[in-house]
Amino acid sequence: MKKENSGKNIICQILEGRAARIFVGAVSAFLCALTLLEFTALRFEWELPVLRAFSGENGFLSEEYQREELALDDSTENEILDENVGENEASEVEKADTSETTETEMRTGDAETAEPNEPLNEDSAEDGETENQPEFPYYIRINRKQNCITIYTLDEEGEYTVPYKAMICSTGLYNATPRGVYQISTKYRWRELYGSVYGQYATRIHGGVLFHSVPYYKKSENALCTDKYNKLGQQASMGCVRLTVEDAKWIAENCPAGTTVEIYDDDDPGPLGKPEAVKIDTDNPNKGWDPTDPNEENPWREMSKDE
Repeated sequence: MKKENSGKNIICQILEGRAARIFVGAVSAFLCALTLLEFTALRFEWELPVLRAFSGENGFLSEEYQREELALDDSTENEILDENVGENEASEVEKADTSETTETEMRTGDAETAEPNEPLNEDSAEDGETENQPEFPYYIRINRKQNCITIYTLDEEGEYTVPYKAMICSTGLYNATPRGVYQISTKYRWRELYGSVYGQYATRIHGGVLFHSVPYYKKSENALCTDKYNKLGQQASMGCVRLTVEDAKWIAENCPAGTTVEIYDDDDPGPLGKPEAVKIDTDNPNKGWDPTDPNEENPWREMSKDE
């Protein structure tokens, strides 16, 4: 009798172990299939609602994407945008103007009262006071749910409450763009992006998440990924925030490193509303260009002049 019970126990243990192995194998297969599906959906920008329950800003693939994007910081294809170039050029002009003004004033005997390095603004020109420009003139809010950006500027109290500009964008599929408050840093004129594509006027928000234009198949203004451009206004990226060239350029040139970016979710697009998404006809011979690109060779510019 004891032997019979012992045999039953052994059989139960074997079956229990087998069941556990089957369960673990099934779970592993499911996770692998889910990961493959998520990767494929992100890579080809498929909108699959079922993935929202498993993906998102803290998902494995979102973190992996950021690591891959950061690895491209060392790409030789990248062109750093020096935001101080414009300031340096302005300084040289100011120096030249200062020298010229000083020589003139010295000849007229007014050199002691000259203050050429302190430009006056319109409001303070009469009383001789100067206006101190804020270090960070703008505050950027990205509504991830509405794929809309609102730029705020300072009020009289020094708070960012005045809506200044609205932009349409594409944030990450399945909320891959992380919510939070960040400060922008490195800027690029051109930057290689994950997927062997390129972006104009890229500005780092946080880690591997950047503002940049809609991607290009190669580092050329006439190689726009038109299908991705036509997705502006909806979630479409791997985590970065896509913009028109005009808007990406504006942020790169007007928002210094250290400018705050807040990413949040809300049903209300913002006080200025959500700009209308422009669609490009895929049969149009100019489809390789972003219509907002200020490049003089942009054929859309000639078309707008003719109209």
